[in-house]
Amino acid sequence: MIRRFACGTDRRPRSCRSLAFLGALAVFAGPACVRAADPGDTGLAFLKIGVGARAAAMGEAYVAVAQDPTALYWNPAGIAIAPDLEVHATHNEWIQDVRYEYLAAVRGLRGHAVGAQIGLLHMGKLEGRDANGEFTESFRSYDMFVGLSYGRRVTKSIEVGATGKFLYEKIQSFTATGIAGDLGIRYRTPIRGLTLAATATNLGPEMKFEEDAFLLPVTARVGAAFRTRALLQGLLLAADLRFPNDGDAKANVGAELQVHEMIALRGGAKLNYDEEVGTVGLGIHYREYDFDYAYTPFSNSSELGDGHRVSIGWRPPSANPEAKPAS
Repeated sequence: MIRRFACGTDRRPRSCRSLAFLGALAVFAGPACVRAADPGDTGLAFLKIGVGARAAAMGEAYVAVAQDPTALYWNPAGIAIAPDLEVHATHNEWIQDVRYEYLAAVRGLRGHAVGAQIGLLHMGKLEGRDANGEFTESFRSYDMFVGLSYGRRVTKSIEVGATGKFLYEKIQSFTATGIAGDLGIRYRTPIRGLTLAATATNLGPEMKFEEDAFLLPVTARVGAAFRTRALLQGLLLAADLRFPNDGDAKANVGAELQVHEMIALRGGAKLNYDEEVGTVGLGIHYREYDFDYAYTPFSNSSELGDGHRVSIGWRPPSANPEAKPAS
């Protein structure tokens, strides 16, 4: 009786998979809401900055889409069917001379995969001031994380993944270190072309900067992606709902249109964000290389400027088409 109730038989596999997915949503969303923080109370805000020009161009509606190495950031379950070695690098010319570098690599192992990633946020020299506002000396500041991930296909329709991260922040001569983890799941529904996904990211204990303790920016996401088959076969639609522990819920929507086997056009929007609005970009696929660009402007009332992201990815020519990001 217990085995049947726990989906131990195969009489209704679709119902069991749906229950597994819904259960995962509840488990993942729970931790993100347990310790809520007021806006501005969390630290290491750079962990909120998305990676990859493709994801950025699609409005960061990417949790159900990610299957390239940037899945290590967006949803570690997405690496589960990586066919072989894949490498990705992104340069982000962000706001106020802030730059963000990201490098990731994934190795597929037939039904499961491992991956490593590193992100570095840095900027030019900053001017130090004393209590009277007088100049003291110039200094540098940067934030960094290093992560290791594991993804596995547990059934034909369900993939899961987890990431462990080491966090580091330095401002002048002061530093802070910590650890965090991410969890992710992807569910290929019986509806052809429709994928659902959920993640919980930056789960970890408080960190301290000198004597000041702060929470990490924990976020729960749920998302869906649908690739059309009959009409506009090269069209991919995606949407995410984001639930941060330090603010209101937010939504991301995006689309990608494959206009040629080598060229994809992308666009997206961010809803309920303070400064971020729409995004556009394009991708070029040439042999085993992917070149992507995203333009991410801020609102007209903002003085932050515009953002530009460029990415390059590599996968072996023999990669399984199912594992390519465009699938």
